[in-house]
Amino acid sequence: MRPLEKEYRYFIEIMADLAEKHGAGNYVAIKGHDVLGVYASYEEAAKSLYQEHKQGTILLQRIEESIDAMTVHLHTPKAVASS
Repeated sequence: MRPLEKEYRYFIEIMADLAEKHGAGNYVAIKGHDVLGVYASYEEAAKSLYQEHKQGTILLQRIEESIDAMTVHLHTPKAVASS
């Protein structure tokens, strides 16, 4: 299992509940299956959490309304050859 994969999967499971309870746009910190806190900004969360926890040991993720809101669609136009 990749680093923080367990935490990310747990986040996906509880994301809808987090959005309903705390609102989309906030940030949640998760370690294992424990929610360490919800913060208004990434900076606020990082400042609070990285004093106690080593970077790379907790998932810090933005709360969205749904998984679709987290999906990025990229479009690259087809190159057209000039004559």
